[in-house]
Amino acid sequence: MSRNDHRHTVYTREDFKERVLTVTLQRPEQSDDTIRSSLEELQRLIETLGGKVVETCVQKRTKPSPATFIGRGKAEELKKSVKEHRCTLVAFDDELTGGQQRNLEKLMDCRVVDRTGVILDIFQRHARTKEAKNQVELASLEYLSTHLTRRWTHLERQRGGIGLRGGVGEKQIELDRRMIRDRMIRLKAKIKHTTEERSTQRMMRDRFLRVALVGYTNAGKSTLMNRLTPADVYVDDRLFATLDSTVRLIDPRTRPPILLSDTVGFIDKLPHSLVASFRSTLLEVLEADLLLHVVDLSSDQYMDQFETTKSVLEEIGAADKPVLLVFNKKDLVSHVFLPKILERRYIDSVAVSAFDENDMVRLRNIIYEYFERDMVEMEVLIPYEQSQLQSQIHEHSKVLEKKYFAEGAQFKIRIMKSTASWLRLKPVEGASP
Repeated sequence: MSRNDHRHTVYTREDFKERVLTVTLQRPEQSDDTIRSSLEELQRLIETLGGKVVETCVQKRTKPSPATFIGRGKAEELKKSVKEHRCTLVAFDDELTGGQQRNLEKLMDCRVVDRTGVILDIFQRHARTKEAKNQVELASLEYLSTHLTRRWTHLERQRGGIGLRGGVGEKQIELDRRMIRDRMIRLKAKIKHTTEERSTQRMMRDRFLRVALVGYTNAGKSTLMNRLTPADVYVDDRLFATLDSTVRLIDPRTRPPILLSDTVGFIDKLPHSLVASFRSTLLEVLEADLLLHVVDLSSDQYMDQFETTKSVLEEIGAADKPVLLVFNKKDLVSHVFLPKILERRYIDSVAVSAFDENDMVRLRNIIYEYFERDMVEMEVLIPYEQSQLQSQIHEHSKVLEKKYFAEGAQFKIRIMKSTASWLRLKPVEGASP
């Protein structure tokens, strides 16, 4: 090729993506489908970060090697594959110890990251609010303190790359263990302060009915949020596009008012450090009156994702919360009878498409009907001088009838028992409670 021929070389975006080799162990109890599904998800995580998986390796082994996770011979094979495919990163679908990661990098002469590192990188890039950034940085530092001790130069990547790059890594190059611990203490204090602020906000919302969207990442929770409320939540077809919880009224005209919150998505093998760091955000789930468990029907692994979400709910102490299963994206399902089959199989469930207005009306009505079960009808007489109490009745109950007498206004209302309790309402004598 002559020198001038180079002028006509056309480079695409694919040419500049980080080339990644993915690796996993298959234990005897794991099926081929389970391994395939997990690797596909790891590939999606890597693609979310702008990488490109060019080769995949699966080693069948009863247990990991303490030194290199995979066998030494397999690691030598991977070294050749890395060179052959011009890979710049090897990503393991399991969590590696710091020692395993260092040994593998030295052996293969290539950067190595595990699934936790990839997920933390995504969280780091998608964090928008100060709270989310603090939570992700804390989880990242906990991870770095065990994986990259005495190896801060590993983080010095001016070109960037997948696996805890950018802000957290570059800032910590010169820090030793003690400085990391000090930074973690400060972050925990900030998160505690934010948690207390959130607690105050939740106390102000205690008199509202609360519903929380939960589910696997990319199940369509933010889209449902936008369709069920006047919200404008960020939506993106990437994993973990939403990290910050958003709270909106489903319908400002509804009485009593019902708040809907969107929360961070769950994923298989979600790092425990992230669950712990985001516990303050997940309090929206713990304090909700009803959970909408959103399941992506368009995914081949929707039942596995369903079980993963249930496991995370158990881990954060929300297993006993009332749940309405929302089978989402029914418009993308090839099996036309599947939505109806699932609705019959699961009593408290509904199959919807977020883009079908009739489905959204139906879902809203199901939410309203759920709370209607715990509402009672009563008549109360409120003296005219208690104007604030009259306003609260209008705000937190359905006023069916209102009459005026010399003593005050008599309301016939439908109201939640708990709301009637904190308002200290007493039924009119002779009226049905």
